[in-house]
Amino acid sequence: MIRDFSKPQKQAAIGIVILFADVFQKVIRALIVPFVFIIAKSQGHTAIYILIGLITLAILLAIFSYFSYHNFSFFLDEEKQEFIINEGVFNKTNLTIQLNKIQNVHIKQSLIQQIIGVYSLEIDTAGSEKREAKIRAIDHENATLLKQKLLSRDTFETGQQTHSSINEALPFLKLNFTTLFKVGVTSNYGASIVLLSGFAFAVIQMLNDYRKAYKADADQIHQVLEKGIGLFSIGFMTVLALVVILITNIVRTFLKYYNFEIVRQNDTLAISSGLFTKNNTLLKPNKVQISTYSQNYFQQKFDMINMKIKQASYQDDHDKKDKKSGLEIPGCNAQERNEVLKMIYGRMPVKGLEYAPDYRFLFLQVMIYVVFPSLLFSFLALFTIHLPGLYLYYLIPYVILVFIALWFEYQHHRLYVDQDFIIKKRGIWDVEYEIIEPYKIQSITLKQYFWHKKANIGHLILHTAGGKIYFGYGNYQALQELVNYWSYKVESSERNWM
Repeated sequence: MIRDFSKPQKQAAIGIVILFADVFQKVIRALIVPFVFIIAKSQGHTAIYILIGLITLAILLAIFSYFSYHNFSFFLDEEKQEFIINEGVFNKTNLTIQLNKIQNVHIKQSLIQQIIGVYSLEIDTAGSEKREAKIRAIDHENATLLKQKLLSRDTFETGQQTHSSINEALPFLKLNFTTLFKVGVTSNYGASIVLLSGFAFAVIQMLNDYRKAYKADADQIHQVLEKGIGLFSIGFMTVLALVVILITNIVRTFLKYYNFEIVRQNDTLAISSGLFTKNNTLLKPNKVQISTYSQNYFQQKFDMINMKIKQASYQDDHDKKDKKSGLEIPGCNAQERNEVLKMIYGRMPVKGLEYAPDYRFLFLQVMIYVVFPSLLFSFLALFTIHLPGLYLYYLIPYVILVFIALWFEYQHHRLYVDQDFIIKKRGIWDVEYEIIEPYKIQSITLKQYFWHKKANIGHLILHTAGGKIYFGYGNYQALQELVNYWSYKVESSERNWM
């Protein structure tokens, strides 16, 4: 049934289960540590009291979830162009969102929502560091219709037209299992390394505890360290780490991008993906702040490109995590990338004039990441820790690999300026291009340290609603001319990026 969103609407009644599960898992996560401690110290009839306490807690949370559902309502005021949400159990709140500030609307479905058959709808607005509003239980038909009304109010005349157009549209990009496997093998190494680092630290801590508990073995371990770790052991551990990282990447990719597809709907792109948690997002080209695409050597051989679209979001200088504005499109080919960029900008962005950094960019990086660590390690190895001389030979591959990486970073650190586009190139292994339009710049920072004045070197930062773009060690005079030109473009443009 198609609803009239101008009247207050409630969530699906089955949503009480979603609300209960959500609040229950939050309470359990908060109390899990003291709860485990109490169980470990429990004696006699304590277990019975704990069970009674859990049952009482579940009943109270169920009552809370019912009133949370009962007091929640939402409606669309088309006359005032506002979306209003009323919610709260003890403290009633009234949230009013101006429709022209809505950047995106996401339709998601967790595992429990898939079992129950409902979806959640989340709203992003400009100037907010998190999702502005969330409806936790709504059926797919009404979630899709409401999303279209919030984002494309003038595109469709009726809800029935919106619904039928969605069903009839065919995806112009759909990832199969082979492509997902290639994406998992060739990208996202950093995230997997961070994930595995926690596991590695846990293993190291366990080995340290073992050494303390069995002091008799401590001398044997020390002797092994004195002799040095063999090249075979290092090679084996390296191969094992690479295999674990690849498997982790592949699993993460399938979970996140399973059944990934992009559907063209008039002037928008509908993007959906996910295995256990299904996501559905509508991309409006005029709201895009920064478009990014990247490619490494192996992806180039497979004709694969990873894209990321950033929309307006809250960011400050101390918190550079931007979790809500990045929309990822993995594994597309060059033609599909060009189609997406043409839809966003109306034509393919061109590079224009190239600006390269001064050689001091490379010199500073070499001093920080090569010279200083090498001198420090040599000093510690020879005069403090007294490590065997074998360990000093490990500096040679370190210096070679790091210098090569820094050289590639220097070669890829470029700025391209066209009349209508700014393209920043960067990266070591994954070569990334960031694209913005000058009229979407919010502010510009151009700075010059006093020791760079004689060399005429400056550092440029472009601030947008979707993040910042940095270009360092450029020609200060040339950058100053660009700042003047972009300031004119921003002031004279009548285009609206909201």
